[in-house]
Amino acid sequence: MSSGRDYDLIVFGFSGYTGKFVAEEVYRLQTEGKRSLTWAVAGRNMDKLKQSMRDSGIENVDVVVADVSDEASLEAMCARTTVLLNCVGPFQLYGEAVVKACINKKCNYVDITGETYFMEKMEAEYGEKAKEAGVYIVNACAFDCIPNDIGALVLQKAFPGELVYTDSYLSTKNTGGFHTGTWESFLYSIRNVKELSKLRREQHKSPLPLPERKPSKRFFLNYSDVVHKWCLLFPLPDRSVVYRSQRYRYENENVPPYHFRTFFCLASLIQAIFITFFFALLMLLVATNFGLKLMIKFPRLFSGGMASEKGATRKQLEKASFTVTLQGVGYDEHADRNKPPNLKLLVKVRGAEPGYIATSAMVVQSALTLLDERDAMPKNGGVYTPAAAFANTNIVNNLEGTGKIRFEVVPL
Repeated sequence: MSSGRDYDLIVFGFSGYTGKFVAEEVYRLQTEGKRSLTWAVAGRNMDKLKQSMRDSGIENVDVVVADVSDEASLEAMCARTTVLLNCVGPFQLYGEAVVKACINKKCNYVDITGETYFMEKMEAEYGEKAKEAGVYIVNACAFDCIPNDIGALVLQKAFPGELVYTDSYLSTKNTGGFHTGTWESFLYSIRNVKELSKLRREQHKSPLPLPERKPSKRFFLNYSDVVHKWCLLFPLPDRSVVYRSQRYRYENENVPPYHFRTFFCLASLIQAIFITFFFALLMLLVATNFGLKLMIKFPRLFSGGMASEKGATRKQLEKASFTVTLQGVGYDEHADRNKPPNLKLLVKVRGAEPGYIATSAMVVQSALTLLDERDAMPKNGGVYTPAAAFANTNIVNNLEGTGKIRFEVVPL
């Protein structure tokens, strides 16, 4: 597919906050001699792109002008590259035009979205078109949702028996805030609950044949003996993505599915109670157009001081980290299925600051894996989750090679 293309990959949205980190990661790999490739940065304003290059210290890299509101410019950009890394969000507003242009020009695509409605809509509306074009569209190749989706894949492959359920616990440390673009994407990701439910009903997909035994019920706010912290049962986009990965692997590789839940860990019970009420307020506000506009206009106020136009400083980001702890529970081959499960296995996914530093490493390695290991990916193009696309590639080794994310299997 790369024959006749000017570039191996293009980073689209370079002048945005996250786009700079992504381009810097590609540039680092190239300048340190870890990777030889042809690439370019892209965005809608040449002056801003050049300023971003100066700010980032990136030199001798081509600049491409493309605008999400200009279909011709998007297609011209996509026609020049084998893989497009899309960093332009919110994706509900700006992502579909880019996906469409990639399919039209037979350009592969990865992105950093965590917007569930957008991802499932792309699969519903463009899955067959991408398959016919032989194009791979892989969403959620960032902190949303690589740690959980690939982590769950690692756990399932390592589990020495029948996996019944997996609980995932996210802990963060020293996160110093985030950019307003991230805030807007988050708001859109939790806004479309009704639209998402309607989309799912329209798909008429048969339920996954999950194990009859279910995990014990947990309150929304609960204490975990696995991580020894107070947790919120939080329907992160990861849950949807992991179940979509399971569906693909069940339907195409006959891999049995399992129950999956996600929890967000807090430092104390008081903080957990505060976050519960805070999130409830967000859900009330985001349900109305007025509330959404208000939260976008005053991000610092409604994010509790976390979101800002400048985002966190580099020093703040360097101190931050994350841990995703996945506990798989199930049976060995001789166990009585009428009794409680008798096997447990942990996978710990640890990494650098999640939203920008680890994210840049994840999406770049996803793009490079797509570029290098097409023969190990699904035979046909389509719209995929990371674990569906990369299950049989070297994605884990590729991610660990960056030094910014690590997977550890911990027997219990």
